[in-house]
Amino acid sequence: MQVPVPVSPSLEEVEEYKPGKLVKGAIKLSSNENPLGPSPKVIREIVESIEEGKLNLSVYPWGRKEEELRDEILSYISLGVVKENIVIGAGVDGVLDTLVKIFIADDVVALIPIPTFSLYESLVKIAGGTPRYIKRKRGKDFSIPVKELISSYSERTRMIFISSPNNPTGNCISEDEVREIIESVPAAMVVIDEAYVEFADSSLVKLVTEYANVLILRTFSKAFGLAGLRVGYAVIPEWLASPYKKVSMPFSVNSIALTAAIAALRDKEHLRRSVELVKHERPFLEENLQRFFTVYPSKANFVFVDVSPLKSYEVYDALMKKGITVRDCSSFRGAGDSLIRITVGTREQNEKVVDVLKGISL
Repeated sequence: MQVPVPVSPSLEEVEEYKPGKLVKGAIKLSSNENPLGPSPKVIREIVESIEEGKLNLSVYPWGRKEEELRDEILSYISLGVVKENIVIGAGVDGVLDTLVKIFIADDVVALIPIPTFSLYESLVKIAGGTPRYIKRKRGKDFSIPVKELISSYSERTRMIFISSPNNPTGNCISEDEVREIIESVPAAMVVIDEAYVEFADSSLVKLVTEYANVLILRTFSKAFGLAGLRVGYAVIPEWLASPYKKVSMPFSVNSIALTAAIAALRDKEHLRRSVELVKHERPFLEENLQRFFTVYPSKANFVFVDVSPLKSYEVYDALMKKGITVRDCSSFRGAGDSLIRITVGTREQNEKVVDVLKGISL
């Protein structure tokens, strides 16, 4: 059917986002969600706030609630940043959408080490910009070729996207390497996506207080178990706060999500259990799966596996038939056709994955 009204030409090269598949009754290890779910205190806070009339769903989100969340985030980060450094959005995706609108336009370039989160590329293209891809080193851990990235920088470069830990490869970039990049690209904003940082050993948040061209992205979807409520935030240099407010959609985070995020930050015990589960179960998956396939070191809540000589779709289908969904990474630019990503689950879930993959490899 002919399209009745022309759409933006920039959409011609944009592919639809492919989320991890949801199959009723299956063990879902395809979207890096928290197997423990949200804190029970979060649920109680939401229900009680509605019942007591403190959470009125007929009015727009109260600005004071957002201020309260920013205060809690500042306390959680504990690195000397101020409230003006914190902006909130509807998940990391919403924050990214606003940031790309600020920096990207026609004739502007963004550098993207691949494979990585596909939304960076899509948002840049939709905004009329040009993504330039730097292939990560396949070797041991898909590290970024820093010198090549820096040499790709030009006067047209406005954004550089670095996911650390990286999705889907699970590896981190070192602080020294990030500093080298930041200091070599004065006219570009270096975006460090730390969606999985709670499962890693360190953060790069402090760099925001030292440089004017770096920002950090964070989310409540992973370690805090609030993926269904869509809450994310960024730690940004103070000069960027005003442009961000001009571009971001008003009331982008709903009242329930704000209430839940505050309660999640206050329940430190649930966060500790969630992180400890991943740090305990991740080695179990890595050690058992590397008997059959190549498993890359991960600092996230998932493991990245090369199933060659099999193809990723073959392993994906075989697991699906056994009631387990994982991520076939062939849709990630630069990943190839033999890589899968498996979310770290509970011991029972992980044992089932190992048993099925053992049978496939024989």
